[in-house]
Order: sequence, then C-alpha cells, then structure tokens
Amino acid sequence: MKKKRIIPINYINLTVVLVVTLFIAIVTQNIISELTIRDIKNVTRLTYTNIYAEINQELAEPVNTSVIMAQNTLLFDFMDQDTPQTEAKMAEYLSAIQNVTGYESVFVVPDSTLSYYHPGGTDAKVDVESDEAYWYTVRMDATDRYGLVVNTEQLDNLALTIYVDANMNDINGNFAGVAGVGKRIIHLQDILTSYLDNQGVEAYIINDEGLVMVHQDNDIIKNTSFYDLENIESQAVDVQQSQTKSIEKMIDNRFFIIRYIPMIDWYLVVKKSTSDLTGTLSQYSHQIMTALGLGALVILLVTNYAISMYKNQIINLSNIDHLTDIPNRTIFDSALREALKTTYNRSFSLAIFDLDNLKQINDSLGHDMGDYTLKLISELARDIFQKPDFVSRVGGDEFAVILYKPIHEAQVMLEDFQSRIKANINLQKIGATVSVGITESQVSDSETDIYKRADEALYRSKNTGKDMIHIS
Repeated sequence: MKKKRIIPINYINLTVVLVVTLFIAIVTQNIISELTIRDIKNVTRLTYTNIYAEINQELAEPVNTSVIMAQNTLLFDFMDQDTPQTEAKMAEYLSAIQNVTGYESVFVVPDSTLSYYHPGGTDAKVDVESDEAYWYTVRMDATDRYGLVVNTEQLDNLALTIYVDANMNDINGNFAGVAGVGKRIIHLQDILTSYLDNQGVEAYIINDEGLVMVHQDNDIIKNTSFYDLENIESQAVDVQQSQTKSIEKMIDNRFFIIRYIPMIDWYLVVKKSTSDLTGTLSQYSHQIMTALGLGALVILLVTNYAISMYKNQIINLSNIDHLTDIPNRTIFDSALREALKTTYNRSFSLAIFDLDNLKQINDSLGHDMGDYTLKLISELARDIFQKPDFVSRVGGDEFAVILYKPIHEAQVMLEDFQSRIKANINLQKIGATVSVGITESQVSDSETDIYKRADEALYRSKNTGKDMIHIS
C-alpha cells in the first residue's frame, strides 16, 4: 500500500504565521510611516505657529508705543519751538519713555523744524533732500499710521533692529512730523536654535528674493539663498505666494511651511526632515524579519503599542505647552468657548497675567533662568487655580486664567497669587513679579471681546508700574 504524505501541521502553522506576519509587517510599516509623517507635519505646524507668534509679539510692542507717542497732543504745544528749552523738554519726555520700555532708540522729528530729538538732546536736522532721509520722506505722504524699517546692517548676534515710524498729525489731520522707536529683537537666533534642539525642527528667515537673513549658522546669513541652501529649483517654491496664504509643501522627504511676516516684509521658513523616518523603518523591518517565528499576535501588539505611542505624542504636542507642562493656547481657546456658552447661567472672570521684565531676566541671567522662572510661576499658578478654574500659557511670558467666580473673589485669588510669588525664595532671588489684567464675562461677550478687555487691563498694569492688578 502506498504511503500518504502528511504535511506536518507545524509547517502549515509556520507558513500561516509567516504570511500573516509579513502582511502585518507591511501594513504596520505603512501605518507607522503615515503616522510619523503626520506627526512631523503637526510638530512643524505647532513650531511655526509658536515662532511666528513670538516674532509678532516682539513687533507689536514698539508699534503700540510709537503710535501712542505720535498721538500725544501735549507735544504740539512746544515741539515747533526750536529752542534749548524745547530740546530739554523733549529729552526729558523721550528719556522717560526709554527708561520704561528699554528700547535702544526713541525719537521725535517735528516737520516744522526737522530737528531729530532723542533722549540725549538733538542731532543735526533731517535733510529731506538726502537719500538717507527716505525713512522720513516716505511718511510725509503715507496714508497708514506707521511704517517699519528693518536695519539689516547693524546685526548684533543676529539681533534685528526694527524701527517703527509713526505719523504725527495736527488737529486738521495734516502731517506734523514723525515719532518712533528702535527696538532690538535680541536672541532671535537662540529662539530658532531652541526649536531645532528640542523639536528637531529647523527655522530661519528669508527676504522676498530668498536670501537668508536670520539663521542658526552665521556663515549662511546674507551669503546663501533659500534655494541653494535646500538644493531646490526656484520654480518649485514661490515664497511670495505666502503673502496671501502660508505654503505647506513636501519636497524630497522634507516638510516645509513658509509664511509671510508683513511687519518686516520677510518670510519665516520652518522645515523638518523625514530622514529619521527612513532609518527607523529600515531598522524596524529588519527586526520584523528576524522575529517572524513569534507570530502575528506579537506583531499586532507591537503595532498597537506604536500607534498608541504616536497618538499620545501628537495629542501632547498639540495640547500641552512643552516648557511649563500646562495647557497651551489651543486648549485655552476651547475652554474659553465652553465657558462663554454657559455665561447666561453663571458668569466667570478672565485674568491675563505675564511675567514682568522677562527680557531683563534673560539678558542678565540667561534664557535658562528665564525658562526656570516661567516654570516656577506656572507651578504656583497650577497650585492656586485648580478645577474648575483653568490656567494655561497663551504666549511667551503670558498666561490666562478662567475663574468661575465673581470678579471680586477672583481679584482676591490673584492678589494671593502675587503674594506667593513674592514669598517664594527662588523667585525672590530673581526679582520676579507679574502684572495682571482681569475682567468679568458678559452675556453678549464673544471670545475676542472678553479677551480684549482683559488684555487692555493687563496693558494698563504694565504701564502703571508693573506688579499691579487692573480691572476692566
């Protein structure tokens, strides 16, 4: 009798396991690739949003100062009198502004005399026939309230000098001169470098011709174009298109976001490479091939773990501020919307506070100490403002608190918060204080309305001595 060949069940199982494992490995690799690319895009978007916000915050302060100076009608009483007394009054006024703001330059130029007044007195008059007076002559016929000039020739550790020139108009609306400030945006290179180190995201700034103006590498600045640096054709990306909408583009395994910065007429470029993804997937595939005998179940467990890990990472990066470990602006906006939905049932208070003199802390003690101070402030705020209250970091040194209580009770809590800051030994050494603006919700409030009131109250606190609480 002819013997029948019996295929061992182990061979069948092994074949099934091999087939299933190979299938799962392919599917897993695709899933991880997609999630990692999505992760790269989300991290890049979050980083560019933070950098863009920090740059705009740096620019908004000198603009506001210049516009307020230009609207100071008291200057019109004496600025047309080209006398030593006028020079002394101007110097006193401009010195006071410079002492409060810390700006490198504060100036006023009356059109009647063309004298260039600054805290030290006055220099030679502005020669409107000279090409060097372009910054002044362009304002004479301007219809907007102010203009910005970026000084690209006086770089100090890659800090940009931004000059804001605001038009002074008399009672009839006629051009009467220019008032303005010059602010050094310091440590901009350090900001970009920190995101490269912490998030693996590279960022730099270019002009409309693609020339690199701010970069982590000094040798690249004003010597290399965006297209040469990234080795791409000029027709592949038209940076000027970002003036209407930010550009998001994947080029040669690199994800780019380009956005126009209107105030300085330059462009922010943020980039993250997917080269790490290629190496990770290659290593993972090798491990899968050596572990085929472990079966499909092991692969499924590994896959679930990887998906969960990447999902949690994306959620954390999207919702939590990486420095202070408290909710970020995205979560705050959502919480504020929810709070406003219930305003007709119960009112709440919104407070905005920020760390006073962070720039001086960074300058004198270093950015590490500035970050350390922000962390300590966040820890104290988190201890005091507990559920249902909600505290979050909404900007560089700015925080927002939703307090579900009347404004007078909220003020007491904020005063206690300020006291605890002053009582903290570590913060005492730094000399840290916070300025606070607070407002109470109204039934008709939109998100913009209530935030604007609180922000205006904060602005008054900052401009009336700091370490204050103002109610709007």
